[in-house]
Amino acid sequence: MRFWKWMVGVLVGGGLLNEAYSQKIVVKGVVMEAGTNEPLTSVTIVDSTRKLFTTTNRYGYFNVIPNKLPVALQISLVGYEAQQVYITKDTVLRLYLKPQTLQEVEVRASYQPTLQPNLVTLTPTLLNNLPSVGGEKDLLKAISIFSGVAAGSELSSGINVRGGANDQNLYYLDGAPIYSVGHLFNFLSLFNPDAVQRVHFYKGDFPVEYGGRLSSVTDVSFREGNKNRWEGKAEVGVVSAKFSLEGPIKTNKTSLLLTGRSAYLNLFNLGKKKAIQNHEQGNFLGYNFYDLNVKLNHSFNQNHKLFLSYYRGVDYYEVLQNSLFGTNVDHNLRRLTNQLLSVRSYHVLSSRLFLQTGLHFTQYAFRYNEGSTMFRVATVQPKPWMKPEKTFTKISEIYTISNGKIQDVSANFLADWTVASGVKAKLGADLIHHTYEPVSYRRKEENQDSVSLKEASASALEGGVFGSLMVNLSSKMQWNVGARYSYFQTKQVNYQGLEPRTSLTYRTDNASIQLSATRMIQYNHALVKSGGLTDKITWVPSTPGILPQSSWQYAVGWSQSRPGQTFKYSIGAYYKQMQNLSMYRYYYGDPYLYYRWEANTLSGGKGRAYGLELTAEKSFRRWSGGVNYTLSRNQRHYDELNESKWFNDLYDRRHILNLNGVYKMSKTLQLSFLWVYYSGQRYDLPAGRIAANPLVPEYVVYDQKNNGKYPDYHRLDVGLTKKYFLTKGRYWEINLNVYNLYSRKNTYRLYPAVEVITDEQHRPLERRNVIRSASVFPILPSISIAYKFR
Repeated sequence: MRFWKWMVGVLVGGGLLNEAYSQKIVVKGVVMEAGTNEPLTSVTIVDSTRKLFTTTNRYGYFNVIPNKLPVALQISLVGYEAQQVYITKDTVLRLYLKPQTLQEVEVRASYQPTLQPNLVTLTPTLLNNLPSVGGEKDLLKAISIFSGVAAGSELSSGINVRGGANDQNLYYLDGAPIYSVGHLFNFLSLFNPDAVQRVHFYKGDFPVEYGGRLSSVTDVSFREGNKNRWEGKAEVGVVSAKFSLEGPIKTNKTSLLLTGRSAYLNLFNLGKKKAIQNHEQGNFLGYNFYDLNVKLNHSFNQNHKLFLSYYRGVDYYEVLQNSLFGTNVDHNLRRLTNQLLSVRSYHVLSSRLFLQTGLHFTQYAFRYNEGSTMFRVATVQPKPWMKPEKTFTKISEIYTISNGKIQDVSANFLADWTVASGVKAKLGADLIHHTYEPVSYRRKEENQDSVSLKEASASALEGGVFGSLMVNLSSKMQWNVGARYSYFQTKQVNYQGLEPRTSLTYRTDNASIQLSATRMIQYNHALVKSGGLTDKITWVPSTPGILPQSSWQYAVGWSQSRPGQTFKYSIGAYYKQMQNLSMYRYYYGDPYLYYRWEANTLSGGKGRAYGLELTAEKSFRRWSGGVNYTLSRNQRHYDELNESKWFNDLYDRRHILNLNGVYKMSKTLQLSFLWVYYSGQRYDLPAGRIAANPLVPEYVVYDQKNNGKYPDYHRLDVGLTKKYFLTKGRYWEINLNVYNLYSRKNTYRLYPAVEVITDEQHRPLERRNVIRSASVFPILPSISIAYKFR
């Protein structure tokens, strides 16, 4: 409280608050997309008189308090035609920006000043300018091209931001947090691009309303749906089919958005599954997923709105493995479910005060069925010329069913107050009730009693109160200062902490530089068991033995861009310290994964990460492209590991580089490409092998943690998009995409093996310990066809 009293005193003494009550002119408004009336977020509003910047919020609203009249406001957003409005009096604006389309052959510069170097705003336009995988535009793969972000393994939609772990990233869908973001073995993210309006990705300088993770925030907003007319889109690709439908239930009052997506990979090998069920030798892998997005929006009037969003996504895959003679069948099923419900409201209480509230439900659940069945085979051949008949008799069966989930009910409110010209305040609070069911087991063997094991369920209250001030110290300098006080309470523990955040930005017409410092605290922990086709993950709370994770991040960034020019670039550096990191210790062969998880989880780990980030973008005639480069170091320390010495993190990638570009070949034809390169991830390099003896089997030993490195990774993706425009806004779109064009065999996993050297008669001469490589994806061409209708 002393700090806030001091801040108020400074503002009053400096005349800023006095100006708030003497200033009478307020210009407020809302910016929408022409044709659909969708609100546009992150639109830049430039006051040309004082060169002050502001942006529209997630609902499209903004306000400015000019120092004097008349004043010209410049309104711009990348991908839309800019506007300029001349203001002579106190007024309310409703502005409509027209989107630029593929029919604009020449690539035009779209100047938008950089307000926050640690914030990246993604639009559907950016997603459409990147090659897809199987016809799927993937949000997280688009985020992974930006500097400071390292992709996980190839079979992963996860990202590692500025040295953080994958579970240190916070994801929101229309204001509701979500815990799992992957489809298709995590190769694709669950965000359906047809439902997305805009994405805010923070890799530092986190606003005070965000808490609970250490490394990044991805805030995804669904579109509200066309408020003027009904329209839709249907698309069929190699991986999935999807549709979207939107339109007004009541024109300019109530709208509906409905999107759905479903994979059909199971259809390609149903014959193989049937053959294995008939005891033929072989392997079967079937996968299916679907997701559904529904959003209802209602405007009571221009100042009061209500939103309802629902999401449900399910992944289901099945693996069958049959032995040579059909005597042993391994059967594995996995089902992962994500769902959320979000109810939010937005209110314009005055020309200077905005209020948003929310009530949310989130659930992530998993179910694993893992079993094996053995058969006795009897062969009968009644006559020598007749085909032998086989009879299969089940002699044993064993299976294990694992279940777990995390479920949240949360509420929050956030108030934005324009105190004066160049002074804005933010105040709010949030509360989350967590329910944890880490894991439960039921194990059944033929002719034996079943075994049931269940980790105790737990609940927790997590919340925070927060506030911040944004002050324009001059026409070129802006100071943002705030703090978040968070707390976490269970029956066993009561944790709390202060999370101060501050940044100082100096901005000219052509460039900006920002310094920032941020503290974050994370009370939830993801336990991860890697291996197989997907990682197995469960979420658990902080306990007396597992402390909350925390971090300090310091960053500096400088960017340069000029109106009327088509080249901009930025350079930045960061340093992050992490405390009380946790790690699950998995013991090979343990059939009860995560049972007694608290005793098997290390806590008290330390982390440090630092790096240099470079980004450049250039447009020239029909070409536009960009380059992103990150040079970084990422290390960990646990007293119990690596002889208590610092070691490289699993995703310590020293160099990350990508090149992306778009060439508009004609008014309806577009070529895009993406080339990525990064240093290989780390792994435990074996130190030797213990030979088998009568007491113990043969096994591999290790002496250091993550002391080996995979071969460097690189690939080239290309995409070709052709549109056939019809009448009244209808069109056909064909997308041809090639993933890994030159079929690079990138290493997905390295594993120790034994190579036997033989002579010409295949007699063993020598045994050698070797490291073998497994790759996943060669060249993958795909095609998708979409139809847009009104």
